[in-house]
Amino acid sequence: MKRHSLLMIISLAAGLLASVPANAQSEGVCTIRPSDLLATFGFSASGTILASNALNATAGPFAQVGAATGLTATQKANIISGKWTVTITQNDSTGKVSTNTFPGTYTVDTNTCTGDFSWNALNAVVFRAVFVKDAKQFNSVSVLPGVIIAYNGKKL
Repeated sequence: MKRHSLLMIISLAAGLLASVPANAQSEGVCTIRPSDLLATFGFSASGTILASNALNATAGPFAQVGAATGLTATQKANIISGKWTVTITQNDSTGKVSTNTFPGTYTVDTNTCTGDFSWNALNAVVFRAVFVKDAKQFNSVSVLPGVIIAYNGKKL
């Protein structure tokens, strides 16, 4: 098989996979329900905080572990919304280890299995997540300026 044909097949397959919702069943439908979010997810993350950032945090690389818990979940049309809390233990580039808890709110779109998670103290969206594996796992990234974080979590 010629190289350009193989690349075209790979590109086509990637495009087809990208068009299916992340939490999709074989028929390509997101199956997330409010009860899926009333759970605790353990997670790990790593990233870099830039000198100018929305948290006024020390710049540099860091690692985190923690638990995020959905406290409430109600659904109106295709949106699940509720309250959540997260406890994070972080080790930053200065060697400082800290543990903090942040309450917040969230909305999750049942069409795409994606959601926005906010912290009350910031009154802003902090993370964008996608739920996968029948909402047993999630992947997320920070959407705060100057805060680059990638999270991977799994239902406990």
